[in-house]
Amino acid sequence: MSQSLNNHSNNNGFQLKGGGAKEHTVHDYLAVLYRSRWLILSIFAATMAGVSYYTFFTPPTYQASATMMIDDKQGFSESLFDVTGLNQQRTMINNQVEILKSRHLAQAVITRLLKSPKKDSLALFEQLGKEMTLVDVIDFLRESITAAPVRETDLISLKVTARTPWEAAFLANTIADVYRDFDRDFTRGEIKQVVKFLDEQLKRKEKDLKESEDSLKEFLKNEQIASLSDEVTQVVEQSANFESLYKEAEIDKEVNKKRLEYLKDLLRKSTSSLETEVVQVSSPLILQLREEMAEIERTIAVYLSQGVNETDPEVMREKDKLEAIKRRLTEETRKLILQGLPADDPLTQAQDLVLKIIEVETEMTASAARAKALQRVVASYNAKMEALPDQNVKLAQLERNRKVDENLYMMMREKYEESRITQAGQIGKVRILDRALPPATPISPRVKLNLILGLIMGLGLGVGTAFARDFLDVSIRRVEEIEEMGLTVLGAIPKIDPYLLNGSRSSEREFRGKNGKDEAGQIRLVTHFKPKSPVSEAYRTLRTNLQFSESEHNLHSFLVTSTGPGEGKSTTITNLAITVGMQGKRTILVDADLRRPVLHKVFGLERNLGLSNILVQKASLDSVIQATGVRNLEVITSGVLPPNPAEMLGSNRMQELIDALRQRYDLCLFDTPPLIAVTDAAVLGKMLDGVLLVVKAGQTRRDAVRRGME
Repeated sequence: MSQSLNNHSNNNGFQLKGGGAKEHTVHDYLAVLYRSRWLILSIFAATMAGVSYYTFFTPPTYQASATMMIDDKQGFSESLFDVTGLNQQRTMINNQVEILKSRHLAQAVITRLLKSPKKDSLALFEQLGKEMTLVDVIDFLRESITAAPVRETDLISLKVTARTPWEAAFLANTIADVYRDFDRDFTRGEIKQVVKFLDEQLKRKEKDLKESEDSLKEFLKNEQIASLSDEVTQVVEQSANFESLYKEAEIDKEVNKKRLEYLKDLLRKSTSSLETEVVQVSSPLILQLREEMAEIERTIAVYLSQGVNETDPEVMREKDKLEAIKRRLTEETRKLILQGLPADDPLTQAQDLVLKIIEVETEMTASAARAKALQRVVASYNAKMEALPDQNVKLAQLERNRKVDENLYMMMREKYEESRITQAGQIGKVRILDRALPPATPISPRVKLNLILGLIMGLGLGVGTAFARDFLDVSIRRVEEIEEMGLTVLGAIPKIDPYLLNGSRSSEREFRGKNGKDEAGQIRLVTHFKPKSPVSEAYRTLRTNLQFSESEHNLHSFLVTSTGPGEGKSTTITNLAITVGMQGKRTILVDADLRRPVLHKVFGLERNLGLSNILVQKASLDSVIQATGVRNLEVITSGVLPPNPAEMLGSNRMQELIDALRQRYDLCLFDTPPLIAVTDAAVLGKMLDGVLLVVKAGQTRRDAVRRGME
């Protein structure tokens, strides 16, 4: 309920009593909350209504989680992912996370889901062909996927959101299966190419071996030669052994070539620029390492041509040096390829592939160097065989060819079987540790959390708005604010509400009066119609405080005004006059508002003859005084509205009228226009004993009161 605060000062004008700003107390803050209680409750209710609507009407979202382990030390791919250092391991795990979130994997998942017999049960495809295209569905699936590495482990957590618990688990498991199959296909793809190549070569060597055996049998049958001499046999065996080693090196080079072609094809699909860099990479150090590797291969070939066994310490030492150079060559090439790439560059996602290509190329370089070194040894043995007798040369050549084909066939047969076993054992580096299960509760909306947050947010927003409004509010709301300005508060009047006076509409009808004139004006006479109401008691308190001021300062004439219109000055002066009259004191109420007079409406009187008529000497004092029906209270209305009210109120005639009224009445009350709008109140106030300033709580501005005091 709003209030009207009434302040008094003497006719010398208003002055502040000084003092700094008041320090706020807990009571002040509680007062702010109490004044804004309905605002706080409204904001709280609106916030809770919005949160509740979102919480209970938003379709729930469920999230299922699967856990996978990246084991990069398994099977044939061990060298592919054998990177050293913690940073490289983290990079490999981050690459796998990006693959899980990639469009390529999402597209493969959608393809598998479309072939699934459960596709009609998936909400993912409800809008497919209507509002969403296949590309939109793929993007929607990618947005529902969350993949992140588990800290300090080789594990990846995969989370997928969906509308139902079953669909969330089904999608998470499908994505994990497709990802695992991708990795397995990649791992098996390389060895698959090797198996295919060895199978073709094995069939060819089998045919070559049969042909060489048949040729040898035919030659022995036709030439009637039983056998070769021991010396020739030794030369043939050595020549066959080195020929076999040479062919084996050539086959290794072809195998690595097939592997390289497959890996480069994969790399080409990932990025178009990195493949050229891998092929063309070179530096003086790399060239030097390749030369050293070729030189070691030649040294090993020389040892072998001299009859030194492969397990000889000298040969083993050279082989260790060769492996060290291979590792260094691989590392230097890797640095050249990957240096300068930022951490978020797409090329870094192909690091594993790049490393494997580098390793295979290093093996190819070693195979080529070994083949070249062995080719020289084979050439020297061919020269020895050419020096044999013609008949022995032919037999030696046939025997050597048979031994070479037999050795190669056995070697390729062994490699083929090993490759098939390796292929069968390739299960990839991805292990699904925990498959997704349908979640029991949704992740959104969270009912308890949302309601608690709504409660906190609603109260916080309401309280914050209340304090913000109070901070920005420049109106006077409390009695203490008036006192802080150095003024004396004579009374606090509650808002006049006819419904609260006795709780029925009959009270409003009772207020309107019997003549029916100005129903709103009659409601203002609360002290006359409801003398026992709390409002009437507040006016009597104001009368008592004013009487104390009269006794101290001999005050008999007052001006009642406000800083602006609609602040209750006319209602206040009317009810104050009634309470003084009821006390038995002769009271005159003068409507000195010659701009917008209202007292004649309040009492249901005529205003054509009043104050302005006296001031222009067209009427006598007795002729303008009108009875009100209230004991000891008479009224002088405004009269005809003049064009110059300020000049008339400041005239000598006005001073003579005031003096005459003082002689007749115990208390003279003057109702004037607002202070800020016009100067009428300031002009008239100098002639009276005191000024009563009416301040309406929540409406009157502090700066307006200060200007009015000046």
